[in-house]
Formats: sequence, structure tokens, C-alpha cells
Amino acid sequence: MSISFSGLGSGLPIDEWITAFVKIEQDKVDALEEQKEVLQDKQKALNTLKSDYTALENAATTLTDSLLGAGMDLFTSVNVSTSETSIVTATVTQYATPSKFELTIESLATESKRTSDQNDLLRDSSNKLSAFGVTQNATFEINGASISVGADTTIDSLIYQINNSSTAGVKAYLQNGRIVLESKEPGQRNIDVTGSQTVDGTHTFAELFGFDKADNFEQGERAAFRIDGGDLRYADSNTLTSDDTGILGLSIDLLTTTDKDPDSGVDIPVEIVIETEPDSEAVLTALQEFVAAFNKVIANTDAGTDAENGGVFTGESSLINIRNNLRTNITNTVDTYGIYRSLADIGITTGAIGTSVDANTNQLVIDSEKFIQAFEKDPSSVKALLVGDNTTGMECDGVMQVVRESLKPALSSSGGYFTARASSLNDEISRMNEKISDKQDYVESYREKLTKQFNYMDQTIANLNSQFSMMQQQLASIGVDFGTS
Repeated sequence: MSISFSGLGSGLPIDEWITAFVKIEQDKVDALEEQKEVLQDKQKALNTLKSDYTALENAATTLTDSLLGAGMDLFTSVNVSTSETSIVTATVTQYATPSKFELTIESLATESKRTSDQNDLLRDSSNKLSAFGVTQNATFEINGASISVGADTTIDSLIYQINNSSTAGVKAYLQNGRIVLESKEPGQRNIDVTGSQTVDGTHTFAELFGFDKADNFEQGERAAFRIDGGDLRYADSNTLTSDDTGILGLSIDLLTTTDKDPDSGVDIPVEIVIETEPDSEAVLTALQEFVAAFNKVIANTDAGTDAENGGVFTGESSLINIRNNLRTNITNTVDTYGIYRSLADIGITTGAIGTSVDANTNQLVIDSEKFIQAFEKDPSSVKALLVGDNTTGMECDGVMQVVRESLKPALSSSGGYFTARASSLNDEISRMNEKISDKQDYVESYREKLTKQFNYMDQTIANLNSQFSMMQQQLASIGVDFGTS
């Protein structure tokens, strides 16, 4: 009989044993990681759902902006018309005040011009300044903008340099053997050509070309006009702004002076009318965006709280209550002074008459034709239904105001559902990260502990095997035979 111990040399699967034991603990870490992923998925879904609710709030706010003032009123459009579009054209912003007045134009604003002396050499833009007597490099200024010249500078490159200056405020061109500097803006503007450096040893650039002569300067004129036959007014531009007319949001482009009566010679004024009118298309577009946002909120909330299909917000009673209140408020009647009491009265329902019982009655649909008919019949009643009214002595909130109130428990930055739930999820994820980190540290220390223990066991077995081998040899030397089995 032979006796042997397995050890380092006997093939004990120590690494496999260590791996198997460590895996038991690592599986616990992996389970925590899976729980963390669930929390992170819920966090992402929460952010997406919050965006849906925010989009719905924005859509409702668009419709209630009219409460901030006439300039934000979606329910009316502001239009302007002129009796003579060949004389003036006009545009308005949504802030323009309804007005009607007569405009007469005495004169248009003109640009200032400063020219050089006439010289036939200026009819060819390829000529160099040396042909005019320029012998040295120098600089001069146009309204303070520095321009460089020299003997080899061509007329063409000089004009290019002037026109590409961002501060000179003029455009340069050749006309009838002269260099013309014309102000970019009309009105009584100066064009100053200055500089002390000489270009021929005696004259500055302005002196050599005659830009310094008073006769070569023609100052522009301001536009002159009257409103409703009043005092003469002036403007530096042929575009009259609200500063010129005193009417907010109005811009008028003057094209020519007004006509005169051929018999009396009296100016024939241009009539300008600013008026507002109901804008059903703008409201319809805003309502379509609201309906789409509402349907998305309801659908995604229902999917998220669907326990049967593993919704990530299953059991979130606060979210379910917000959804239910929103759904209820959107279909409730509103006590207004107008003829419409509910969204259904203006074509917004949860389905057409005769809709199948299997249809999703949580989704809104909008009948555009019915809405247009309702709006055209009584736009003020539509407005009262949607945004409320406080002008008749019976203050009431419109549907969109009620919706915005319904959304406060969800979107409030202080204690709202999304703020509180996001904070809670962040805390859970933070705690989970700590647990994972602690558990992973334990796994590593456990691996080190097992490795030391098994290595010690291996060393012990190796020593026992060595001692047993020596004992066999000693017994054999004195004639003791252990046999072979």
C-alpha cells in the first residue's frame, strides 16, 4: 500500500476553487449593478416624462400669453394698409396700436456727397496715383478711417479700400471724371477727408485731389413729412420708425413725395390704417400643438404606470393623480360670459360621434372645421373659454389657465412631483453606488484572503508530501516494505 498527499505538484484546482468562491460574492455585486440600472432607467424615463409635461405647459402658456398684453395676443393679428403703395409701404409688429392717420411727404432724405476735382485720368480706374503726382507713401482719413496710398496705388484699389472700410461710412465710385464719396446713410451727415501727410512732398491727399474744397461737398437732406396736416417733421432716413411717428410697432418706407392736386397744388395725403382682426389660423395651430402635447403626456404617463406591462412608474400614485386631474380638467365645463362652455363646443373632444367603444377616449382630437366655424361665429367667446376673462365683472379662468394650475403639482420647482422624485432617485442611486463600492471592496479583500489561505494549504500539503517521502526512504533502508498497494 502506498500513501500520497496532493499538493502543488498534485494538481489541486486551487485557482478554480478561488474563482468559484469569489463568483458567489461577485454575483451579489452584479445584482446590485442590475438594481442600479433599473434606477437609472427610471431616472431617464422621468426626465423624458418631465419634458412631455413641460411641453404641455408651454403649449398652454402660448394660448394664455394674451393675458400679458395686446402685443402677446394670439387671438388677433395686426395689419396695416396704405392708400398709395407706390408712395409708401408700411409694416407693423404685433405690438402696433390700431390707428388711422394721413401722411404727406414734402421731401425724401438724401445722401451727402463729397467729390474730387474733375480729371480725365479718373475715367480709367487702372491709372496709378503716380499719374496724379503722388510720389510717396502716406495715409489719410475718411471720417476717421485710415486709408493708405502710394505711387503704385491704382484708382481701382483705392476705391476698393474705401468701400471695404467698416468705419468710413461712405461708398466710393467714379462718375464723370470724379471720385465720389457718398454717405451710406441719408440725412445731414458730414464726410470729412483729412490727414497731414503729404503725398507729393507739398500737398496732402485731400489737397491734391480737391476733396478739401467746399464747392465739392453737398450735404444730404433729412426727410420732411407731416402727419394729419400737423407741423413739419424730419427724419434722417427714408424709413420712419415709431420714434418718428409716435406709433409703437409701425415702420414706414418712404418711396417718393406725395402727389399734389393739379388744380390747387395742395398735397394729396396717403391714408395709413392699422387695425386688428381675429386670427383663427394662429389659434388653431396653437391648439393643435396643445392637443398633440396633451395626448403625448397621457399616453406616456399611462404606459409608465401600467403595472401589467411593467411600467417603470408602477405604483406612483402621485403621478397617477396628476394625470387624472389633468384629464378631468380638460373635459370640464367652464363658467364664462360667452356662448361656449367646454372644449367640445369648439371641436375638441375625445372622439367623434359614433366612435368605436374600443377607441382610446383618453386622447383628444380636434375638428378643425368645427373650430373655425365656432371662432368665426364668436371669437371673443372662444378666447374666454380658453384663457378666461376679467373684463366683464365676472372673472373666470379659461381651460388653459386651469390646465396650467393642474400642472403645478407636477412641475413646481419646490416640491413638485418631478423635482421630488428626481431628488429621491438621485439619493437612491447614490446609496446604491456606495453599496456597490463597499461590496466590490469586500470581494477584492475576500479574494486576497482566499488566495492566502489556499496558498498556505498548498504549502502545508507540499511539506507533508516531502516528509512522507523521506519517511518512506528511511523505512526502506531498514527493510520495511510498504508494498505497492
